[in-house]
Amino acid sequence: MSPKQSQDQQKFLPSAEPTFSVAKVPEPSKATTFEEWHATIKQNFPELATAVEVSMSVVTQLLIRDVTNCFALVLVDSPAAGKTIAINIFDEIEKITYSSDTFTPASFVSNAANVKKENLPKLDLLTRIRRHMFLVRDMATIFSARDDDLMKNLGILTRVLDGEGLSTDTGIHGRRTLRGDYVFMMLAASTPISPRVWKAMGTLGQRIFFLGLHLRRKTAEELAHQLKDTSYKSKELECRKVTREFLHTLWHQYPQGVEWNKQTEDDSLLKVVSRCSVLLARLRGQVIVYKEKWEGDEKEFSHTVPSVEHENRINQCLYNIARGHALATGRTQLAPQDMRIVMLLAFDSAPGHRAPLFHELIRKGGELKTSDVTALLNCVPGTAHKEMRTFVILGICEEAEGDTLDTSNHIRLKEDLRWFLGEECKRYLEGDTGSDFLKPPLSNSDAVSGDPSPC
Repeated sequence: MSPKQSQDQQKFLPSAEPTFSVAKVPEPSKATTFEEWHATIKQNFPELATAVEVSMSVVTQLLIRDVTNCFALVLVDSPAAGKTIAINIFDEIEKITYSSDTFTPASFVSNAANVKKENLPKLDLLTRIRRHMFLVRDMATIFSARDDDLMKNLGILTRVLDGEGLSTDTGIHGRRTLRGDYVFMMLAASTPISPRVWKAMGTLGQRIFFLGLHLRRKTAEELAHQLKDTSYKSKELECRKVTREFLHTLWHQYPQGVEWNKQTEDDSLLKVVSRCSVLLARLRGQVIVYKEKWEGDEKEFSHTVPSVEHENRINQCLYNIARGHALATGRTQLAPQDMRIVMLLAFDSAPGHRAPLFHELIRKGGELKTSDVTALLNCVPGTAHKEMRTFVILGICEEAEGDTLDTSNHIRLKEDLRWFLGEECKRYLEGDTGSDFLKPPLSNSDAVSGDPSPC
């Protein structure tokens, strides 16, 4: 490389790597507590209170100095369930949130061919969302892309969610690099995730957490009453106002961020986080179970080598969001009430039918038989056997024997996960397990390929 080329390359690199900082925001017109904020949300949108509370726990991680992992949360439910309202509540809070109705991962570090290289830094999305919560109302533009584009987009998203920046090399502009503290949080929404998206995310490495809204269907009487109620937009504006005031209160309370004392944490609470990490790592494991041959009336299944991620990243991210919740509620140390959102995320971030299947496993006391699975998933026994076999391969369950006259398959929760059957776990989940999962019947193609349908 010639001296001139070297100088040109350095010209477009950041002069100094960015480090931790807390945005300077306007003073709140009224100091707002978590209780006041939460009461307003619950009064206007009671069915969205949990989702908004978890979302608040995402953005408050920006105040914790040792958080170096980006946290991406996607709210999942059917269309018109209220996902966009939950995101809108955090919109237009200058220097804290940044929203975009559509984006491409290539925009994180731009290499636009029709722009001069010296002007490209003005286009970099990663610079604009640094130390913000990035709001994306619909992930369809990412998740609905063709398989090749999907892998490319998720690959870039996976890298930037490490919080370390991004380097690109193109034939047009050569090398462009953003390095340093490029931590941001992400709150997005999506309809139920398709099997091919789960497969792609598992191949590249999971970085995204999911939370189902699990909203029940309203009755005709409730829908009629809703028409007389205050408009959604008026309620939304009230929630947006109190959310802005609450976040401004927090940002002024911790202008230099928070130095978290990990050494004083309650070990029993940290163990809850670690148990959830172990569970989620197994639930998100990659394996394809397929029909290999027939022998009389018995189905023989084979499977690929299972790939289960190490728990380290999940463990840290779940700990971070628990700390975000603690900080939002006025504490700088974990408490039992912070474990609820950890449990919900561990369950709902499982792909496809695995989330409702694990819920059912808990409701049934840790043991399921074929008829339980066919009723839950509305599928044929062969597909149920495949789903049950998947749980065994991933180390979630073990095979069990039924009664003498019962010839159906049985699975039992493995011993190291049986804490999830205890009273402590049930207390965290009470009122939030939600049975209104979206669970369409599995098609024959899904049964053969081994990819679960969206729940």
